[in-house]
Formats: sequence, structure tokens, C-alpha cells
Amino acid sequence: MDKYNWSLEKIYKNIQDARLDIKKCDEIIEKINLEPKTIDNLKNIIELHSDLSRLVEKLFCYSYMKRDEDSRVSEFQKLALDVDSLSTRVSSCLSFFEPFLMSLSSSDLDTFYEKNDNKKYKKYFDEILRFKEHTLSKSEENILASLSSAMSSGQNTFYMLSYADMNYGIVESRNGEKILASNYNNFLLDKNETVRKEAFEKFNGKFKEFKNTYASTLYSTIKNLTTVAKIKKYPSARYMELFKESINETVYDLLILSVEKYLPSLHKYYALRKKALKKDKQYMWDVYLNINEDFNKTYSYEEAKDIILKALKPLGDDYVSEIKKGFENRWIDVYPREGKAAGAYSWGCFDTDPYILMNFTGDLHSIFTLAHELGHSMHSFYARNNNEYIYSSYKMFVAEVASTFNELVLLDYLLKNAQNKEEKIYILNYYINMFITTVFRQTMFAEFEKTTHSEVEKNNSLTAQDFTKISKELNDKYYGQNVEANELADYVWARIPHFYTNFYVYRYATSFCAASFLSREVLNKKDMALEKYRAFLKDGCKTKPIEQLKNAGFDMEDKNAIDKALEVFKDLVDKLEFEIGK
Repeated sequence: MDKYNWSLEKIYKNIQDARLDIKKCDEIIEKINLEPKTIDNLKNIIELHSDLSRLVEKLFCYSYMKRDEDSRVSEFQKLALDVDSLSTRVSSCLSFFEPFLMSLSSSDLDTFYEKNDNKKYKKYFDEILRFKEHTLSKSEENILASLSSAMSSGQNTFYMLSYADMNYGIVESRNGEKILASNYNNFLLDKNETVRKEAFEKFNGKFKEFKNTYASTLYSTIKNLTTVAKIKKYPSARYMELFKESINETVYDLLILSVEKYLPSLHKYYALRKKALKKDKQYMWDVYLNINEDFNKTYSYEEAKDIILKALKPLGDDYVSEIKKGFENRWIDVYPREGKAAGAYSWGCFDTDPYILMNFTGDLHSIFTLAHELGHSMHSFYARNNNEYIYSSYKMFVAEVASTFNELVLLDYLLKNAQNKEEKIYILNYYINMFITTVFRQTMFAEFEKTTHSEVEKNNSLTAQDFTKISKELNDKYYGQNVEANELADYVWARIPHFYTNFYVYRYATSFCAASFLSREVLNKKDMALEKYRAFLKDGCKTKPIEQLKNAGFDMEDKNAIDKALEVFKDLVDKLEFEIGK
């Protein structure tokens, strides 16, 4: 039914209309190329720059979301490729801008700011000028821009192989149900161990089968990034990616150190799971299984919406009202189907709704996923509605705060409304697994990225064998002795799409810790906590992300900050142990 599909026709009525805007972009490109590159013409240049950027972002969102509806449709594939090509032309056209801006003197810029309403551009320009020592000449930047499409080929190959071409087989032990990237996790929740084991082996076996292709795509992606970092005179690729958001590398390293300190609590949890499940051995296909078989509630999508609206009331009536409008206005593509992209995301741009793709299956995880993506969408909604275009996009470092905040508020609601001991155990266990997947697992992936990029920067090539060895060492460290090692689990590196979004995953962990603290402050009705959090949502990128969190009440640069959140994890494991003991 249409009400369960997102309304992309509000962006463009059809693909033909989108192609008209591709032509319009090329017309703006031609106009920009003819504009005099002088301080007197700077106002006109920046306005054309914004017009072009807004339009190509709109096209980019539309084309990729259409492709994600059904990756098998060649018309959708072609549009996405054509927009990729357009993006390269746009990047090439705009490659002059930053070197040009950096060539202007301080006095020239001061004079510019004094005219009309030009002062509004100062923060925007200051953020660009921060990169001056890492910006190449106009011709060099133009060369890099022209290569951007080719340098993203690894990511595109990963996408098409994993979601469009790959046949993961069927689970014979579950009536021949087909395995998709979008429904794989659902098999791991099946009470029947034969189902879990078969799905695990067939799904992960495919990544082993194509390990050399995946290794090639991942290595080329890492090599490209490290090469760009070297060309732009950064100490490392990681430094370059964190510098973009004014994040010190110590934040990344402190996260890893803190998580390592609390690995004993994680290992205790796996021992507790093993005991609760009454298993002599606990395997990789067991670690997501509900430890309380007496509680395995499922929900309709309508029930999920109702729960979320009630749970999020502490964030304010207007917040809940906007979410209701989102449901009514079809922001969300709800159910899994063949060809649809796996997982979930919130996407859109300044000129669209904040759309959500998800694969709702009716379990508790689906409700949390919906709440999570609504957090992203509401963050985008408030940022776009309270800022001009150039300040409307929040930085990636804080991108997971609002989403995780929503999940934690939902969790508090569910715990307070638990009907019995079984439900409480179920929800406590879910809370613990949120910590594991969002903090421990993402930190494990962050370690993988740190190690692999470091190796490439030492001029060491990486093959499938190398990636698998690094992954195995991390699996052994994080899972401990209470989960049986499994060769296929060591190919997890091949199936993580975020490895193609460089140094992104650590933000899940830091954001979870920030959201954990901020949500407790709001739920406990601490003085001005809600007001400060709502100000955070509305800030966009006017303030640096570290400062945004400080203003909201959480100092990420405090070396004890992550420990405070992980103490909550330790306490949750103890509470679960107590409840099971009862």
C-alpha cells in the first residue's frame, strides 16, 4: 500500500522531471564558469554556488533513494550513475571556489562582510579558510574533483555486489525462505538453532566466497583516502577525516581505551547469556537470540507508531506533533522486499522531507530502528527549519546523538511500562545489546579502521587474508572465551558498508555515550536540560560539534566521559544477572 511507501513523487513526479534538473544544473555550471572570479563578484558567486549545491543534493537524494527502492531496476541504476557523473562535473566546476576564497586578503573579506547582509557568510567562510594549508591549487583541486567518481568505484562495486547481484540462497530449515541482506538478522532471532546456523553459514559463506573481490574494493577505498590525505599534507587519513569536524584524534583513542577497560563486563554478559540459554557452547549465531524464550512479543507497524509517539512525549508536544505529520505525509518506506536496500537510514536535503528507509519486521528491534531514524529526521527537520541553507547541515560527529537519544527515551518508557519480570528481562537485555552493537561493536570496527589505514599508510598492501586476520584478532578480543570462534565470522569486514564511509563508525559509540547522558538529564527533568537539548537540535552547523555537545551539557573531551556511560553498561549487566537469578 502507498501509505507504507515513502512519497518521493513530492521531490520529482517522475525520472524525466529529475533529468530536467540535471540539465538545469549544467546550465548553472556553464554560468558559473563564465562568472568573473573577483571579490566584487563574490556575492553572486556564492549565491550561484548555493543554488547549484542545493539542486544537486536534491537530485542525489532522489536518484539514490529511487535506486534503493529496487536496486534491480536499470532505469534507477542509470539515473544514480548519471547523477554521480553530474556530481563530478559540479565538483570540478566548484573546485575553484575554495582556492579563490583563500587567495583573498583579510582586508578584502572584512570589506565584503560590511556590505548588505554579507556578514552572515563569515562563519561559513571561516570554516573553509581553516583548511587553507591543506588546499591545493585550483588546477590540482580540479584534477582531484574530476577523479572523485572513479575514486568511489570501490563503494559502488560493494553496493551492487552485496544488494543487487548477490544470491545468498535459501534457508531450507525455514520453509525455503530466501536470504536477503535486508532480512538476514531476522533469521538470527529464530528459536530454532538449525535455522540460525544455516542462515549464518550461507550468508557469511558468500562473503568468504567473494573475499578477494571485497578485499579489492575495500583496499582501493582505503588506498584512495590515504593518498588524498598525503597529497593534501595531512599526517594521516584519520587526522584528515576528524579535522573536517575539528575533532582531536585523542577523542577517538580515548574511546578505544575506555571500551577496552570495560571488556570484562562484556565478557561477563556473554557468560551470563550462555548460562541463561543453558548451552554448553555459545556460537556466533546465538549472540542475538532472545535469552528469555517466554517473551517474544511482536508488533504491527501501527502499534509501533503509537508506542513511539507516547514514549517521546518528554521531548515536547511540538516534537511529537511533527513526527505525527511525518507518518501522515509518508516520510517512511516501511517493509522489506526483494531488491530493496538493506538496513535503515534517514536521508533528504534542504528542499525535501527528511525521508526514512527501513525494513520493518515487527520485532522490538524494528521499533527501536524506527525511533532511531526518526531521531535523525527530526534533527534534520529542526536544523533545516532554523537555519539558512549554508548552516543547515549538522556535522557527522553529532549525527548519531539525536537518533540514539530517541532510542534511550523509548527504552526508558518500555522499562517503566514492563508488564512482568519476563518483559523486564527482555528489555534489559535489549538495552545491553544496544550498548554492545552501538558502543562495543562500533569501537571494534573503529579499531579495524585505525589498524587497516595505518598499515596502508606504512605502504603495506592488504589482501583478504590480511583483513581477515585483523578481524579475527578483534573478534577474539571482544567476544572472549564464552563465544566460540568461527572462521566465517572473521569475514565481517567484507559486509560492513560503513567501511566505505571513512572513519564514521566511531561516532556511533561517542554519540551513544553523549545521548545516554543527555537523555538522563531530560528524563530526570534537570534544570534547562530539555531547552539545551532542543537548542542542540536547532543549531545545524553554526557551532562546532564539540561545542554543541558542551552547550547541551556533555563534555566529550573529558577523559572520563566515556567511562561514565560504560559504568551504566556494567550496572545493566549486574541488574540482568539479578533479575535472572530471581
